[in-house]
Amino acid sequence: MESVRKYLSLLFIIVIFQTTVFAIDSDAMKEGKKAFSRKAYGEAIKKFTKHADSHPQDGEAYMYLGYIYEYKKDYPKSIQNFRRAADLDLDKDQRKTVLLKLALFFNYHQDWNLSATYSARYLKYDPKNEEVQKIYNRAVGNKGNPSSTANTYTQPTKVEPKHDSKPTDPKQSDSKKDPIKKVDEPIEDKETTKPSESYEQILANQPNLEDVRWDYVLALFDEKKYDKAESNLNILIEKNPTRSRYHYKMGIIKLRLDDPKSAIESFERAKKNPFSKDTNVFLYYVYLNEGIAYQKLSEIEKAETSFLDAFKQVPKDTPLLALARLYEQKSDWEKCIQSSDKALSINPNQVESHMFRFVCMFEAGTRTKKFESSFAKYSEFVKTKFPDPTQTPEKFQVGFLKLARKYTENNAFDTAEIYFTVLEKDQTISTGREYLFYRGRNYFYSGKIDSAIPYFQKTTGSSAAHYLLARCYAKKNDLTKTKEEFQLAADLKPEYWTSSSLEKDFKEVWKDNSFQEFLRTKAGKVPATNPSNP
Repeated sequence: MESVRKYLSLLFIIVIFQTTVFAIDSDAMKEGKKAFSRKAYGEAIKKFTKHADSHPQDGEAYMYLGYIYEYKKDYPKSIQNFRRAADLDLDKDQRKTVLLKLALFFNYHQDWNLSATYSARYLKYDPKNEEVQKIYNRAVGNKGNPSSTANTYTQPTKVEPKHDSKPTDPKQSDSKKDPIKKVDEPIEDKETTKPSESYEQILANQPNLEDVRWDYVLALFDEKKYDKAESNLNILIEKNPTRSRYHYKMGIIKLRLDDPKSAIESFERAKKNPFSKDTNVFLYYVYLNEGIAYQKLSEIEKAETSFLDAFKQVPKDTPLLALARLYEQKSDWEKCIQSSDKALSINPNQVESHMFRFVCMFEAGTRTKKFESSFAKYSEFVKTKFPDPTQTPEKFQVGFLKLARKYTENNAFDTAEIYFTVLEKDQTISTGREYLFYRGRNYFYSGKIDSAIPYFQKTTGSSAAHYLLARCYAKKNDLTKTKEEFQLAADLKPEYWTSSSLEKDFKEVWKDNSFQEFLRTKAGKVPATNPSNP
């Protein structure tokens, strides 16, 4: 391993300072390299990012960003950028350096899938490197085992041309179908060293190779061939029924096949013989996914218990976020706020936690600095990441109705209308009283009276809707309908008869004596009095 480190250091020096035929030296890249050489890392980050935005297929800027964040000891960002660089255009020496760094990193953190992936890619360029071959062999031998860093260092979002806001990642569309599924499912990373077809010939000749069949299962899973993955995993379980990782993986497959009941049975079997190394991490994922399965079955109390058990195993923000989601669905606003608060104390930048805290504090009527902070974080994230709100993943649309209401409160009526429009396709939401009333209210206060009226008319049993309808008709000088709607409002809320704001709210018809008589007599229900005589 020491020889690998020495080789890596030497190769790093060569790669950084040699001129390559593949490099695209834009002005931003040149300035970034100059800033990098004098260790002005803040300036270098800006320049390399600018270059990456205008040259999305060039990996060199990401490679430099990887080194900068490594120097700054921000290892998650460093690895994200090295992984991005590895998938883009680099010259041979640069690519070897990046792949070697990634192989060493994931080997050290025992993320066997990624260690196998990057060491295998490196060996294509240097097949005689014995140290990397050892890394690869070790990774393949342990592949599929859960590790404490799984899902911590993720592939960064691909830089796309700014004019194209359509989603290109099929995983994003999956998230719109089932937001529960995206809590924190897989232990294994989705990258594999080979496609599933490459294992089939081996197994045809040697069907009893357990490790090969396991790799085959993982490849099938990555390719979303869940039925085939299930049948091959059953072969492994039949031969080795006590192996916990088989039962865990079967549980995940059953979840993907939308069979949560069977998934729970597999997770229970996995818990009987937990993984001997990093047992708490293994159980963390088992409990977390068990909670998802119970949530799919609407067994809320059991889901809550599983998420709490996951947090006991590893105190991360993900189970707390799952709990916040669960409590929001239960309308348990206080517990939702508490779980979101606790999640944000661990991960202050978790946007979903901010979203749930904002939504639940809105529902609870708790308008504090935390409420405003979460509103700012959530709204800015959506506005920045999804300029076309219709492309926002479903999991981030949970707070859209409250966003629209908050924008109405802030007199940002056009912005509020954007979010109301996104939600109108969801019949569950767009036919509900909250949506109908507050969209009508947004139209009313933006001066679009004719647009507001149909929404208030559809809002049943709401004194406020009838009152605003009366105000709409007053603005249209329709005295008859003004009286009709006001009476309906006052029947539900008698305080309207004596409201101090009547003259202001109904100034258009206030001078009409019949309207004032209507108010004094409460629509003829009390005797008329001469206002000049006490």
